[in-house]
Amino acid sequence: MMLYRMLKVTALLVLSMPVWAETPQESTPAELKAKLEAFLTAVDEPESSSLLRAEQIRERRLDSFPRGGPDAVAGVGDWWLSNGKVCAAVSDIGHDGGIVGGGGTLVDVFSCDGANDQWTYANMLTGLAKETAIINQKISAEVTDGYAEITTVGEADGLRQTIHYRLREDSDALDIEVQILRIGDGRAVRMSGLFTLYSQRSLTPFSLSSYTPEATLGFQHPEIDRSSISSLINGLKASDWNILVGSDNYESAISYGVQLRSAELIKANGSRQTLPRFLAVFPNYSLHGWMSRPLWLNSDKLNWMSMLQNQFMDIEQGERLIASFQVLLGGRADVASVTDQIYRGAQLRGYSNHPGVSFAVWDQNERPVSQTRVDKDGSFSIRLPKGTSRVRLKATAPWGQEMTRELNISDARNDSGRWFFKKKGQLQLPQGKAMSMTFFGIGDTPNPEFGRDLLGFTENALPVHGSMYRNRVDLAGVDSDPLLLDLPPGQYRVIGSRGIEYETQEYLLTIIPGMTSVLPMVAPKRIWQGEDWLSADLHVHSGASFDSTLPFSERLRSFVAQGAELLVASEHNRIVDYQDYPEKMALTDQVQVVTGTELTGLARSASAPFTIGHSNVFPVKAEAKEYSGGIIPVENQRLREVIAGAKQHWPEAVFQLNHPRAMPGIDADLAFFDHLSIGSNYDPDQLLVADINRSLLEVDQRSGFRDIDFDVIEVLNGSEFSVYAQLRKDWFSLLNQGAVRTATGNSDSHDLHSPVAAPRNYIYMPSHGALPVSEADFTQALLEGRSFFTTGPLIDVVMRNGEGDEARLGDVLKAKRAELHVQIEAASWVPVDTLNVWVNGELYRSTDAAAGDHAVIELISQQDAYIVVEVKGKGSAAYKQLLPELEPLAVSNPIFLDADGDGKWSPPIPLKPASLKGNG
Repeated sequence: MMLYRMLKVTALLVLSMPVWAETPQESTPAELKAKLEAFLTAVDEPESSSLLRAEQIRERRLDSFPRGGPDAVAGVGDWWLSNGKVCAAVSDIGHDGGIVGGGGTLVDVFSCDGANDQWTYANMLTGLAKETAIINQKISAEVTDGYAEITTVGEADGLRQTIHYRLREDSDALDIEVQILRIGDGRAVRMSGLFTLYSQRSLTPFSLSSYTPEATLGFQHPEIDRSSISSLINGLKASDWNILVGSDNYESAISYGVQLRSAELIKANGSRQTLPRFLAVFPNYSLHGWMSRPLWLNSDKLNWMSMLQNQFMDIEQGERLIASFQVLLGGRADVASVTDQIYRGAQLRGYSNHPGVSFAVWDQNERPVSQTRVDKDGSFSIRLPKGTSRVRLKATAPWGQEMTRELNISDARNDSGRWFFKKKGQLQLPQGKAMSMTFFGIGDTPNPEFGRDLLGFTENALPVHGSMYRNRVDLAGVDSDPLLLDLPPGQYRVIGSRGIEYETQEYLLTIIPGMTSVLPMVAPKRIWQGEDWLSADLHVHSGASFDSTLPFSERLRSFVAQGAELLVASEHNRIVDYQDYPEKMALTDQVQVVTGTELTGLARSASAPFTIGHSNVFPVKAEAKEYSGGIIPVENQRLREVIAGAKQHWPEAVFQLNHPRAMPGIDADLAFFDHLSIGSNYDPDQLLVADINRSLLEVDQRSGFRDIDFDVIEVLNGSEFSVYAQLRKDWFSLLNQGAVRTATGNSDSHDLHSPVAAPRNYIYMPSHGALPVSEADFTQALLEGRSFFTTGPLIDVVMRNGEGDEARLGDVLKAKRAELHVQIEAASWVPVDTLNVWVNGELYRSTDAAAGDHAVIELISQQDAYIVVEVKGKGSAAYKQLLPELEPLAVSNPIFLDADGDGKWSPPIPLKPASLKGNG
């Protein structure tokens, strides 16, 4: 008993001390930490009446950490902070998060009892660039009287960066304090800031200034051109609040009010000076920033003189910068859930007869004030700022009807009255039929807009829509399909379709206010009986990605409506197992889900100065207890190291290089061939051994892998036709030198506006039977190149020699002379006009073609060759109505010709064996 009491006392003493996580290089503290955790496992935890927690997540107590929400990623080893109301998590050292590698990132923020986490990443950018950001090296957790705290520390370039994440008892806000201390010589630090990521409006920013009201922009933001100094200056606003409104697509809602409270310079003698601060809002991220020294002429609005002075700013030895933030949580997907906690003025009330209405408020100066969604009973209440004397109130219904009223604010509780919305009818949707219904207005009736979030977010006065926006309704033919659809009165043309394997049918519809209409729709007719082929989209996103808010149930419904069969779930740097969804939605006979992930390079590092680009890995296994579902490290490595890590962790997985080229205007970091991680553009006109391309062949000494050792290359990504010809040339250059990589085309769809499964792949798997197919058989067929990708045309390619031997995609045929047979099929709405045959990367034959053709082309070659078939068309009006950003295209993987009869295929430009040495 005495020994047990001594152990108990020792445990209490240890638990009262800060717990430190060191960088992986410092092994001794890590070993001590592991021994300490093993020791504490045998000792009871001390009891406490406080709800404050600051600790590292341990597997043995995993159930005590209420992780939850579409963006919750924290797992074992990460750092937990909670006061019973607000829960937050900081990623552990080595758990990459956001645009700065190495961990120590705020990755989760949510209501502890809400399972409503929609936070993505927040990174501290010392120097206001990801190239100069300081990587965290230590993390500690501590609970003291009245608050719980997690602290991260990193040092670089003569600077020490310390970030305190702090929760006080009963607070609804997470406090963040950033300290930057000059401890030695190093680069100048002119500006710094907090970077908050919400790509493709995964959160919607509403900017608000409590100290310069005219800087309040609400949801209406200017376009900021980062290459233009004047545009940047105009975009740096004197705003302290950035209210990030969560999506209302989920059962649990949330919004975040992020405020930069203050920024100060603390001089070596202890004196304090207030620093200029700003907020820059972009559609995909925001920057709360501050300068390192006061301006000569104090002004809240930054100008050319401010930026000129900033070029001479730095902090001296012993000086420090301190910035104070708070993240205030709101319990609804609207602005008012946050501003009601900020404003101290009168209330504005009202009632709507429809529960989906959104209300926006402007003050007497036409400045945005707030926005709210109504409660289930139709009522709403908005708190106003002090001094508000008059408001303009605009209500918007989901089907687009708007109403506006102006009111004088006369007392503490102002009633805006009852708002009745009647200008709509309904359409009874077909049941038990899988299809898409695309709506177009006729005459004065505009095209309907389904899935509007009703926030009115704009950039440069142009709307930027969310993940659910479209003019299409998808049905999977199951009980969970919607029954009724609200539509504005008018006349419509409705196209019933089910993807590229099916014909379409057109209907006329009239909607009358207050009436329910019915269309006698029939199931679309299938024209492609490709039972030997499996249709697959190998690059598909949903709301678990940091750049989408699309619930997976709606993602799967849209996939089935397009008539595709196999979906590879590819969330960014996250692994989520959706394989039970087909059964839950009664779709097991129609669709199969394969678990994958998109390894997404975001940080610039010494090892990969231009990131590793993006790559898919599948199939993989989700590990729910681990950080981000068990994702492997991706930052501060070369691509070859990431490939090695993926192959070691998932030996049977396919590694696909995604969108290797970027379209104009798109961040080139995501396109590996545009930089090869080192700033050198891949040149397909030169050999792999040429200096400009040689990095692809460099062998990692530990694993034996090279940057070129990916298995599959995405030659067409979504609607990126402007880079297709370049990527085809890149692919041919690899094939010419013996680097055989399967070509794929995938949708990369993140939302409902961009159709999923277009483009898609058809993998030849004869007699594969009913779904689900064997993942091993599927990946084997893909790796062997037994596939083609398409945005509409459907092809079957066979090559025969004079002896009656036959070869399909991926096969080798022994012959100097052969016949190439190409059968072309397409739905009537998919135009086809050209058949191209490529031999060894050169155009061998181009001929007119049409759906239903069976082309026979004689091939003669004295040397080994590879043959690729390409079928094209020009997008007609009918095609563009369903696939507006695509063009008809089908591209096969090669059939190989063994012309010299040695029993194998040899490439046109064989490289020396030493050049091809690696694990690929």
